[in-house]
Amino acid sequence: MTTQLSTIQFYNRTLTTFEQNNVYYVAMKPICENIGLAWNAQLLRIKRDEVLSQGMIVMITPTNGGEQEMVCLPIQYLNGWLFGIDVKRVKPEIRETLITYKRECYQALFDYWNKGKAERTQTTVDDRTGLRDAVNMLVSKKGLLYSDAYQLIHQRFNVNHIDELAKEQLPQAVEYIHKIVLEGELIEPKKHQTVNIPFNVADALMKFHYLAINNAKKTERALRIIHETMGYERYVRNDLAAGNFDIHNEFIHWVDEFEKAVIEAKEI
Repeated sequence: MTTQLSTIQFYNRTLTTFEQNNVYYVAMKPICENIGLAWNAQLLRIKRDEVLSQGMIVMITPTNGGEQEMVCLPIQYLNGWLFGIDVKRVKPEIRETLITYKRECYQALFDYWNKGKAERTQTTVDDRTGLRDAVNMLVSKKGLLYSDAYQLIHQRFNVNHIDELAKEQLPQAVEYIHKIVLEGELIEPKKHQTVNIPFNVADALMKFHYLAINNAKKTERALRIIHETMGYERYVRNDLAAGNFDIHNEFIHWVDEFEKAVIEAKEI
C-alpha cells in the first residue's frame, strides 16, 4: 500500500506530513531548511537521541532525480526535537523563526490531522520587519537593552513574544515604539552621574573595549568552527561561543558612546 503524502503551508513554507499505521509523521529536512538549521548536524542529533532515533522512520519517495530518502518523526516528537535546540546558540538571524516553530509548528500539524486545516493567526517574520526596525531605533536612541525594549511591547500588548501579536496590532506597536522614541514615555529617567578619570586612562579603556569586542567576534567564530570540525552538534552546549556573541553585541552601544566622549574630551 502506497503512503499518501500531504503538504501544508506554514508561514508561506511547505511541511510534508503523512499517516502510517495510525501514526502521523512529518518530514524533518524541510523543517530544518525552513528554519535555517544545518540538516546534516540535525540528522546526527536525531540518530544520537535514544527516543528520537527509535521514533524515526525513513520514507523512500520518487523524484525527478530518482528515489530519495526522507527522514521523518512522529509529530508528537516534534516539540521534543525543537526544544532541544537552544535559541541562544543559533545564528541571530534565525532565532525568531526558531521561536515561531517552537510555538506553533506542532499545533499546525495537529490541527491539520484533527481539524482538517492548519490554523495560524499570528504574523510572519516579514510582517514584523517594521516593528524590528522601530525597536532598533529605540535601542539606538535611548540606550536600552533589546530585552528591555521588547519588554515594553510585551507589557503594552500583554504578550510573551512579538510573534504573538495579531497582524492588525503591528501598526499600533510600531506607533507605540515611535512615540516612546519621541517622548520618552515609560522609560524611567536615569540619574545623571559622572566619573572623572584621567584622559590617558579613558583612552586606554576605550582601546581595551574595542580590542575585547573584536577578539570576542574572532573567538566566537573560532569556537563554532572547532565545535563543527570535531563533529559536535553546534547548537548544544557551546556556552563559550554564546558568551562571546553576547560580549560583542550587547555592549557595543555604550562603547560607541564612550568613544564619542573620549574624542570630545581630546578636542577640548
